[in-house]
Parts: sequence; structure tokens; C-alpha cells
Amino acid sequence: MAALAVALLGFLVLVKSAPVQQQKDEFDPAFPEEVPGMWEGDINEPLMFNPKHRNAIRNRAYRWPNGIVPYHISSAYSSHDRATFLSALQSIEESTKVNGHTCIHFVPRTNQHDYIDIRRETGCHSPVGRHGGHQVISLGHGCERKGTAEHEVLHSLGFWHEQSRYDRDNYVIVHWDNVQHGREHDFNKHSSSDMDLLGQPYDYGSVMHYGAYAFAKDRSKPTLTPKKSGVTIGQRVGLSREDIKKIQLLYGCH
Repeated sequence: MAALAVALLGFLVLVKSAPVQQQKDEFDPAFPEEVPGMWEGDINEPLMFNPKHRNAIRNRAYRWPNGIVPYHISSAYSSHDRATFLSALQSIEESTKVNGHTCIHFVPRTNQHDYIDIRRETGCHSPVGRHGGHQVISLGHGCERKGTAEHEVLHSLGFWHEQSRYDRDNYVIVHWDNVQHGREHDFNKHSSSDMDLLGQPYDYGSVMHYGAYAFAKDRSKPTLTPKKSGVTIGQRVGLSREDIKKIQLLYGCH
């Protein structure tokens, strides 16, 4: 009996000390940008859009005409969360102005056909670019931060993740052995023929960059390591200078 108790205790210690293995079909509220079934974790692709031929930011049809983006924010949010999301929209609008002229203008939706609808679904996700009609930006539990809202809104403006650039291997190391099984495709690179870098350098500080532990099997070990020392990836505080410049270039406001 004593031997059995010792064996059981040893087993419990082993289980407790083993790294947590995150499965690809489990939603982890601590990582709300990793939504099961979403491309690259937080991109909701319309059926018409083939993720293997991603050219939304090269095609003006996927941009918002004249940079005007009608929006609706669900009344189910608290007044604090609504204020946070409105602050995110205002920050994008104000920071991208050129010589006092608005580049991106968010307007409350009245009867416009095309608009973004910010609502609480599972996790954080958005389609990339404008696809016509009512399109949802989900800011669920864990997504109620200004920088996270900016990240998802930038997807809707036409931006992909920074680390999916075709030149990313010059700047970060992908630790494939720690990527969750079945989520390897979320670390795919775009080709030079289907992604426009807008002539801008790689931006470790972009609000569009994955964090170091994105889709990690063992959350104590990174899946992405910058090749440049002293930099941090995955910030969700606000737009970087390069994020601002890219928006201006994409919408012809430079």
C-alpha cells in the first residue's frame, strides 16, 4: 500500500512539472488572438478569398474607398470598453493624418452598406481588408485593449501579420519544434508576388507582429526569436511609427 502511495505521488509530481501542451482545437482565453478555425489565429477569411493567393493589400477593391470606414460598436459592451475601442479608432485616425488632412476616417454607421461591426465573439479576429457588406471584428474576452483593437482594425484596413513577410527569416527564427501540431501553416510566409511590403523595413515593434510565444506547445518556450538583440515582439500598446507610415502609403496619404 505504501509503495502504491509513493508511486502515485511520483506520478502527480511528474504531471505537475510537465510543460502544458496546448492543442490546436482548444481556445485559450490567455491567448485570445489564437482562435481555433481562424487563419493565422485571428483572421476570418471570406470563402471567396483564397489564403494561398493573398493580394488584398495590392488590390484597391479591398481597401476602404477614400479611407472612410463606417463602424458600429455593439451596445453589449460596457461604457469603459466602448470608450477603449473608440479611443483606438481615434488614435488610428489622428496618427495617420498628413498635414492636417485625414487619411483614415471612421464614421458611425447609419445606412452604409459596407461597415465594420465590432462585437463580442470568441477571441479576437477580423477579415483582412474590405469585403463588402457587414463584416465583423470580434473583440471578445481578453481583447478589450486599445492596442488589440488597433491590431484587428488594421487587419480590416488591409494588413497582414508582420512576421508573415517573405523576408522574415532574415529577422526572426521560427522554432518549429515548439509550434502546436496543425498550426504550422500559421507561420507560413507570403510570397513577393502576393504581398506588398510598401517599401518599408521589417518592424519588430509593429502592433501586427506575433508575440514570442504564439501557438507554442510549451508556453515556457518561444516559437519566435528575434535575430536582433534588445527588441521585443508582439506589443499591443499602440501603432508603431512604421505601422502609421504603412497605413499612409497603402491609402495614398503620404
